[in-house]
Amino acid sequence: MRDAGTRSITGKLTYLVSLAIGCAMVVVAVLAVWQEATRYLETRRDTLLATATAFAAATGDALASGDQRAASLALRGIGSLPTIQFADLRNGAGSSVANIGSGVRLQGDLDLSERDKAATPLGLLTTRTVAVTVPVRKDGQRIGSLVLVGDTSDLWSRLTGVLAPVAFGSVVALAIGLTISLRLQRSITSPLIALTRVMASVQASHDYATDVAVDSDDEIGLLARSFQAMMLEVGERDRQLVAHRDRLERDVAERTHDLSLAKDEAEAANAAKSDFLATMSHEIRTPMNGMLVMAELLAGSDLPDRQRRYAEVIARSGQSLVAIINDILDFSKIEAGKLTLERISFPLADIVDTVVTLFAEKARGKGLDIAAFVHPDLPEIIQGDPVRLTQVVSNLVNNALKFTETGSVRLDVEARDGRLHLSVSDTGIGIPSNKLGALFSAFTQADQTTTRRFGGTGLGLAISKRLIDAMDGSIVVDSAEGRGSTFTVLLPLPEMLPARHAQPKPRRPVAVALSGSATAETLTRSLVASGFDVLPAGSDAPADLLADASALLRLGRPQGAERVVAVAAMDDASGAEALRLGLADLLLRRPIVQAEWRAALAGLEQEGALLPAPASPPREAKIAVEAAIAGLHVLVVDDSEVNREVAREALARLGMTAELVDSSRAALAALADRRFDAVLMDGSMPDMDGYEATRLLRQREAEAGLARMPVIALTAHVVGPAASLWQTAGMDDVLHKPFTVAGLAEVIRRNLAPEALQRVAVAPRRIAPSRTSEPDPNTGPTALLDEETLSGLEAMAASAGDGFMRRVIALFSDGGPQSLRDIRNASAARDATAVASSSHKFKSMSMNVGAARLASRLATIEMAALDEGSIPSADAVSEAEQLLHHTLRALQDRLDPPRDRRAA
Repeated sequence: MRDAGTRSITGKLTYLVSLAIGCAMVVVAVLAVWQEATRYLETRRDTLLATATAFAAATGDALASGDQRAASLALRGIGSLPTIQFADLRNGAGSSVANIGSGVRLQGDLDLSERDKAATPLGLLTTRTVAVTVPVRKDGQRIGSLVLVGDTSDLWSRLTGVLAPVAFGSVVALAIGLTISLRLQRSITSPLIALTRVMASVQASHDYATDVAVDSDDEIGLLARSFQAMMLEVGERDRQLVAHRDRLERDVAERTHDLSLAKDEAEAANAAKSDFLATMSHEIRTPMNGMLVMAELLAGSDLPDRQRRYAEVIARSGQSLVAIINDILDFSKIEAGKLTLERISFPLADIVDTVVTLFAEKARGKGLDIAAFVHPDLPEIIQGDPVRLTQVVSNLVNNALKFTETGSVRLDVEARDGRLHLSVSDTGIGIPSNKLGALFSAFTQADQTTTRRFGGTGLGLAISKRLIDAMDGSIVVDSAEGRGSTFTVLLPLPEMLPARHAQPKPRRPVAVALSGSATAETLTRSLVASGFDVLPAGSDAPADLLADASALLRLGRPQGAERVVAVAAMDDASGAEALRLGLADLLLRRPIVQAEWRAALAGLEQEGALLPAPASPPREAKIAVEAAIAGLHVLVVDDSEVNREVAREALARLGMTAELVDSSRAALAALADRRFDAVLMDGSMPDMDGYEATRLLRQREAEAGLARMPVIALTAHVVGPAASLWQTAGMDDVLHKPFTVAGLAEVIRRNLAPEALQRVAVAPRRIAPSRTSEPDPNTGPTALLDEETLSGLEAMAASAGDGFMRRVIALFSDGGPQSLRDIRNASAARDATAVASSSHKFKSMSMNVGAARLASRLATIEMAALDEGSIPSADAVSEAEQLLHHTLRALQDRLDPPRDRRAA
């Protein structure tokens, strides 16, 4: 390879020297040829012109006389000239008179007569003949012309004579140049050959200390010395790299070991944190379960006001502690990426009502006005996670109330640009601009002193932000210190159901004269958005009026007010008094919920009397009626005596009886002997836990072909591996400690077996006041009216006004016959589904007014239509009609006792 490389360099040098000499010789040869051709051209032109001129003079007389013979004789002398091929004598008309010679002349051959542009040495080398034309004159007059054509055959012999010495000189010059180049090559290539051999040796051995034996003081020597120095540097760097690589490998190994240890420690710490959270949650929730449920039961019992307030404080404090624990657990779930969101359809207004109702007492205690505005163009139903959205809104409202001392908190919900805009505004302390960046960080508040002044963990906004991010939304904050804050949540809003008011229509005028900026502003906005003409307070124009009940009592009914809607707090007796005195036609309770406000709007849109929204029964009565679980028999399995007692009391409050066992084995034995409607099973118990007991129960049911027993996990585990064990164990649902009485009722109702549902639907019972109370047979299914429901209605009438009961019974009197007609029509059409729907609607209406026997009969019709597709007979419908007649009569007697009517 080295020799080939050397020969290549030698060949290149030889080629370059030869090429240079050759090019020089070619240039010399071309110049010599060009010079000789130029000289030949000039000589040839002069010779031909001289010859032509002489013969033109000799032929002048013959041409003038037209003697062709004499002209031919005159031209004959030209034939003796060897370089002349052809001569042609022409008259003035251009016709040939005489000619001599022969030969072919090409059209493009040179004409040397007038030194034209084509007459160049290059043109001479490419032509076969040359020609000249001279005029023939007689007495000074042109009488014709003579054309002579000569050949150029002697040109190439003359050029050969010129090129021979040039070629000889080229050969001599090439020999001299090659001799010099070979001597020069040896002085250049020898050091290069030595340098190439050294490079090949270094490449093979990687020995950078090899000496380069080149002794020269020119550029080759400089190159060799530079290469020698470079190899020494490369060798040194190679040694350094090897040493660095060895150190790096040791460092990487050590750091990898340290990283592995740190990773193991971090994973262990994370697992320990999760275990700690799960354990602490369980350990805290277990005793709190007894405390909160007992406090709830105590607050609902017959106690003096002061003691009841003490119990309510205990319950609220416990709920606040549970909320803090839930915040920490939620944050832990989000950090671990284990939070999942539902996507179901739900009414947005329900969330708004839930939140403002939940925080109404807190706002009232601080003297704040809390109100909500839901734009009427919003879809009634949207999709999303209602639980998590409620959590976000609750966090924002709670945060606003916490940092607001005076003024109001307002919740606004509307749709803009295809997104849901949910804003919470307050008139509180505000947030400095330099604190906004860290506002959504965990365990952070705008001012660390507020932790002591206002309380809280600083997790609420962090959790809300991450929940909103998980919903593909965003949150915007507008705040300044001293002027309050507005938190706006922006969520995607896909098209759902159409809006309630696609295009507002003009309505009758309404005047608003309300205290509380938030309530006045939200109701005004809602009226305007619904198409009403809103007048300022104190307007004398005839209009409907929204006013504070206390102002009506103080100032009386304003002149010009056509219909008056009084607004009062839930515990403010001025509202009922305003109704009683006829100062108002309708009463709304603060904070105003959307369901009641929509009903009021609908009344204001129409002429005539204003009617209240359908009344909801008291909370415990609602649980008894809607859940329909009173009278069930429940097995409670828990190794804690406190938990068993708590469960017994809660079940008794709901009208259910409980059997208590303290172990899983005792539970399996009890389940083998008798049938229960549901089982509340603690998960963590010694010997055998509730999950294993449930698996054994499911195995027993499968082997014996028994109906599935509803088993509800009763556990304080909400995080960690134990939180999901109830699902894999075959349990039907879970109730986390601490629970509420309403939560217990809902989870039992949700998991009732079909036969239990049918039994309690046919035989509804009232809520038992305590575990020692038994249902009164006089208020059972055989009683025409349910005394407890009527008592609840009368209690509501005490605050809503004397006309409340009459309006409710009047609505029932109007709706009952229509419902019976619907049942008859559906029966005639043999439509079991319509029968069940109409019966259910009539049943719910009957239960709300305490028509127990009628509701029981309607429940029987409904269940038969649902389960068997049965159509009620004419006798069954007539029986329901008779029950309706007797019920209406009994309700009227309730309002106006017979003796009172006789006295009247």
